[in-house]
Order: sequence, then structure tokens, then C-alpha cells
Amino acid sequence: MARRGRGADEGEGATGSVSERLLFAEIPYAEPMPVSLPAARPGLQPLPPDGVAPIPIPATKPVIRSRSRIRRPSLPGIRRSIATAAGLELDRGIAFLLVPVFLALGVIFYFSLASEPDFAKPIAVVLLMALCAVVSRSWRNPHLCFTAALLCALGVLAAKVETWRAGTQMLGSEIQTRLTGRVASLDLMANNRIRLTIDVNSTAHPTLRYAPERIRVSARKIP
Repeated sequence: MARRGRGADEGEGATGSVSERLLFAEIPYAEPMPVSLPAARPGLQPLPPDGVAPIPIPATKPVIRSRSRIRRPSLPGIRRSIATAAGLELDRGIAFLLVPVFLALGVIFYFSLASEPDFAKPIAVVLLMALCAVVSRSWRNPHLCFTAALLCALGVLAAKVETWRAGTQMLGSEIQTRLTGRVASLDLMANNRIRLTIDVNSTAHPTLRYAPERIRVSARKIP
């Protein structure tokens, strides 16, 4: 077997000795890298040398009475507040939600009248309010007022139409008159009386201006 030569051992020893010298060689001086510390927060003070932090005492504020904070209401301020709130609600679209409210106000006004108006008056008011609403389109506040009045007038007209459509003629008080009509039906009652349903053709002695179209009368006996 071949043995390692003496030259090889000397080479390894030389390499090892060189490496050990390098470990103990003097290292050149290098300046330390600057360390950035966090910036101190405003209002915080460093601790004193003894390590006891002082307790801050809150500053006393003057006592303000509630009466001084409450302002007296003024008429111009109330007007500005109402105008601002109304403009905000109009921008949100509340005007469309008020349409049935004004229609209902017109209906209530119609049924609260002491006498029954004819068709000419509600129609004239509706046409007048519609004309005013069209003319005042350039001015916002008058246009809104005339539009609300137009809706109320339409409510009055709608109530008038509904009353005319479902109107029933009624006698205001008891009255004796002579009827001429056609017997529509005969019914025998439990007390042996006969109920007659008569379609009225005419009245006399006196003549009724608003005679009913059909009546029901009872009689003890009939021909």
C-alpha cells in the first residue's frame, strides 16, 4: 500500500497553522452603525432618576350653566330652520308622499261643507289652480303652494264625483202623498200583513221633487 509522503503532511500542517493565525489576527476597527430611536410623543416627559413618575393633576374648568348654553328662540332663526328642513325633505322626495295627504284634505273639506256644491265650482277651482301652478313654475315656493292647492281641489272634485255616483235620494221628513207605480213583488209577513215592493212612476197631492225610484210598503190586505 502506498503511504502518504512527508511533503503532504508538511503542506497540511502549514495550512492549519495559517488558519490559526488568521483567527487571532487583529481585526480593523469599524465604526458602529447609527441606531435610530423612536421619536418621543408630544406631551410625554422622561422618567426622573428615582423612577417615580409624577401623577398629573387635571386642570379645573369653569362651570358653565345650562341656561347660558340654551339660546332664546328667535323668529328669523325658526324660519331659517324650517326652510332648511323643508328644502332637505324636498330633495329627498317627500313631496310625492304628500300627494295623498292633500287629496285627503280636499275630501275632508268637501264633507265638512254645510251645503252641497254643484259641479261647476270644484271644476272652476281645479282649472284655476292648475293655471296658477303652470304659470308659477319659475318660482319654487309659489309653485309648491299652488300645486298643494290643486291637489286639495282635486280631492274636493273626487269627493263630489263619488257622492254623485253613489247618491241615494232620501226623504227629509214624513210626508203623505199619492203614489202611482208598478208592483214589483209581494211578500207575506209573519204577522199576516203583506209587504209590497213598488216601482214609483209618479206622485201627486203633493208632487215630490225628489221622489224615490222604489219603495216598500205594508198593508193589511190587498185586492
